[in-house]
Amino acid sequence: METINLTVSGMTCGSCVKHVEKAIHAIEGVEKVAVDLDSGLVKVDGSSSQSIQAIIAALDEAGYPAQVTSDPANQTKVQRRSCKSGSSCCCN
Repeated sequence: METINLTVSGMTCGSCVKHVEKAIHAIEGVEKVAVDLDSGLVKVDGSSSQSIQAIIAALDEAGYPAQVTSDPANQTKVQRRSCKSGSSCCCN
């Protein structure tokens, strides 16, 4: 099993997390997805190393731009807006 670490932008609430998880789980080979809303980090486990571009494309299509993170321990928190601030959040 391989692990892919991503930094995902645009997540503002639990509903966004569910959309990100759903988009990633739709990719063949994905076995587990762990999303940290506060940091914007997403850990994808499975046999999907050849599907990295498919995962990124699926997230982009869902409205959550992503990029591969080489060292998630050194990532700073992704700045996010509150759902109540008029963002483009799905729950508004």
